[in-house]
Amino acid sequence: MKGLYTLIAWVGIFALGFTSCSKELSSEGPGFGGSASGTLLDSLGNCQAAVVKGQYKELETLSDSNYILIKVNFTTQGKYIIFSDTTNGMWFRDSGFAFVQGANTIKLKGKGQPILPGTFTFQINFGNSACLVDITTIGSVNNGSSTTDYLPTRANGYIDYELTPAFVSSGSTPIPTFRSTIASSLSQGTYKNVARNYTRYSTSIGDQLFARKDGSGKYYQFGTPEFDYLYIYDTIVNNERMDFVYLDESRNPGQFFDTDSLRVGFFDNNTNAMVYGWAKIRITTLYKGRQMSLLGTLYTDIITVKRELYFKSDMSSSFTPLNLVAELSYAKGIGLVDQRVFEATASGTTVQSITIKGWNGL
Repeated sequence: MKGLYTLIAWVGIFALGFTSCSKELSSEGPGFGGSASGTLLDSLGNCQAAVVKGQYKELETLSDSNYILIKVNFTTQGKYIIFSDTTNGMWFRDSGFAFVQGANTIKLKGKGQPILPGTFTFQINFGNSACLVDITTIGSVNNGSSTTDYLPTRANGYIDYELTPAFVSSGSTPIPTFRSTIASSLSQGTYKNVARNYTRYSTSIGDQLFARKDGSGKYYQFGTPEFDYLYIYDTIVNNERMDFVYLDESRNPGQFFDTDSLRVGFFDNNTNAMVYGWAKIRITTLYKGRQMSLLGTLYTDIITVKRELYFKSDMSSSFTPLNLVAELSYAKGIGLVDQRVFEATASGTTVQSITIKGWNGL
């Protein structure tokens, strides 16, 4: 099956600008008695974006820095209570008096102590309205996973990713997120007449990634010389796959290696013809032991590598680099937490990013 998305030419970046609206409060109302009424929903009946503040760590009691900012539209004055359910040992609550009607932002203070690492959904309640908010708790060690390496293999564990910009499906429908779930059984792949077993990660829209580990710090993919979940070439001849190291814990920053090559083809818009040749990846270790805050959650013990794509056409005698390069970051206990693809000639501009939103059961 063709992957989620194909990148083969110049890709434009669209910056999303977020503008804030000034708050207009009305002093009209029935007076200062009774209970306030209102809603968490906007005028179209949708939940408004909530902002989660603070770091959430396994078995650490929440402090004043742990809270949720929630948007509320009060329709009458009075006393209010806005609260969440209790999930993973935590809950959020605020009470007070709404003196004026209209839009407002309420700070729900966090209480309790996270029990388990992972991403958990909280239901925020006010009046007859309710909205859902996800909060990710990291583990006290190795980001809280069941494994101490960079490839979780526990069946049914999953990672949720955010895509920027959103992928566009064949039906022109934007895909802003996807979930990658560990299969309950191993899959077999054969390369150079050697059959091996791989852990299969299946996405919510039909794509798959196959990986294995040797227990000595090397991690392998059974795949193509491209990026994770992003595919460059229009065809892989005979649908071949190769077994290659995508991460090596023993490599220090600055060290690199090249993978084997596969025969591929892509359509040349200039000649309106397919161009065939051989493709490989150069993988360079950039950082080890780093921390990254991704979508508000801190991840630790990260190794970041660079993938450079090399292609040798049938009319050429040597490999040359393509203009697309990716930096992939792997967190211990979780695996891929961030992938940023950019043009080599403009490395400061991200063409496509895949960033972890949350995870559970790894």
